[in-house]
Amino acid sequence: MVLRTPLYLDTDTLFAQADYHEIDVPQREEIVEKTTKRRSGGGKLKLGAGGTAAGVDASKGSDVERQATYSLEPNLKAKISKVIDGLISNDAVKTRPTPDTVLGRDDLVEIEGITRITAASHFGKLFFILRRILEDANLEDLEDLPATLSSTDPRLQEQMKRVYLRNELLPMPVLLELERSGLPHKVYVNVDPNHFIDDASADRVEGDLRVLGTVSRVIDGSQDGYLSAEEWLLSGWEYMLRRTFMTQVEDVLTELRESWADVGITLPSGDVNAYISGPAIVVNAIAVY
Repeated sequence: MVLRTPLYLDTDTLFAQADYHEIDVPQREEIVEKTTKRRSGGGKLKLGAGGTAAGVDASKGSDVERQATYSLEPNLKAKISKVIDGLISNDAVKTRPTPDTVLGRDDLVEIEGITRITAASHFGKLFFILRRILEDANLEDLEDLPATLSSTDPRLQEQMKRVYLRNELLPMPVLLELERSGLPHKVYVNVDPNHFIDDASADRVEGDLRVLGTVSRVIDGSQDGYLSAEEWLLSGWEYMLRRTFMTQVEDVLTELRESWADVGITLPSGDVNAYISGPAIVVNAIAVY
């Protein structure tokens, strides 16, 4: 049992898993404090004729009760760590799977290794920038725009500044490869952009990390064992445009890799470009820590 510091957290899915496996989730507590204070009694001295004491009129004291209510919110790190510990202790999670571990779709796993952003996500940023420019272009210019767009175009330069200089977090999923997992097949992690913690961003999910998530794809090692990477390459593009573009994307990606190599950026051989080849699994991240 350890206190985890997540960089990425999908709380809805984590708590749904906890509910399904009947794990208690620490909740906010309403604390009510009551204090009681007794008021002292009072009295009056009555005087008779000639100033002589005739008697005393006394009243009893009364109790005054004050009530204060406040909320005690569980610490997020402690709350998340307790839920994950509960899932693991109930054998709901396959932790640190070995080559002998059988993994299937929807399995909940915790895998540790070295994560890095794949080429599919790097190229996906460029295609996302292109889509933004196309959205703002006139309809009559759309046909010629991709061919005439140059590196000096002010629209392209502004978008490149936003993404690469201001580190804008784009509303698109990120595909990571998790290496040194100890598994005989490749492990990929799908990260949704909406669940980064505080100022963490996509550039913070590379390194020696653990990933808790559900297996979404199992890709076998046969000749037909592959998965299209269009979800990460062409995020946000209309379905028919994606289908059309994927038929010719290999040539485009080859040109991009060569142009990046010319400026000293070399991507790993065998990296994900247009397709994920098997044997491999894709894990939808719930928490990264």
